[in-house]
Amino acid sequence: MITCDVQGQVARIVIRRAKHGNALTADLVRKLRDIIRDLSASTIVTLTGDGADFCLGRDRNEPKSGSPYDAFSLVTDLNNCISDFPGIMISAVRGRAHGLGVGLVMRSDIAIASNDATFGLDEVKLGIPPMFIMAAIGDHLAPKHALDAILTCREFDASEALQMGLVSRVVATSALASSLDDLVAELATRDARVIRACKGYFRTVASIPRQGRAAFALVEQTKFATSQQ
Repeated sequence: MITCDVQGQVARIVIRRAKHGNALTADLVRKLRDIIRDLSASTIVTLTGDGADFCLGRDRNEPKSGSPYDAFSLVTDLNNCISDFPGIMISAVRGRAHGLGVGLVMRSDIAIASNDATFGLDEVKLGIPPMFIMAAIGDHLAPKHALDAILTCREFDASEALQMGLVSRVVATSALASSLDDLVAELATRDARVIRACKGYFRTVASIPRQGRAAFALVEQTKFATSQQ
């Protein structure tokens, strides 16, 4: 089960499958995709897991149905919805984040982790190259950090995740919920147009050759200022 509570410009998504570590079945991947797709009008979206864990990735015990392409397409759709979301997505992680759970954290714009959070990519150990993670992980982590995590399948803690750049900040477990609320409250005081402009520009400028970024910034800054007149 996944719930989504929308209040004004803020939406709060909770994965509620605590007895299974919030592992995602195909139906839940589809549900999460559809929820995010429908939140294009929201400026701030938070993603959390109910219970002790954030998300243990795909449910490995789910009976397989359909073709591998069908199953993989669902994950691609979810990843694309997160990438296309025009607002800010914030993950708050406690307990374990594995596999697709790490992917959700990685693709979030901001990620807060409790100091007892742990992270792991276990696909190689299971005989699966984690190509969805590898398609984007180089945009977030240094190659040596990324390959170490992918190939060894070792579990690493929140402080190492912070050092790697996987998460934005680490807080005490008891302060995770309040830290998330404080961040949401702070961002809610900002101009939504500015937040969206920062998000869009930050992603686009990365694809601009370095020597062209100053000119691109001049054009985009002027366009934004003109649109506000």
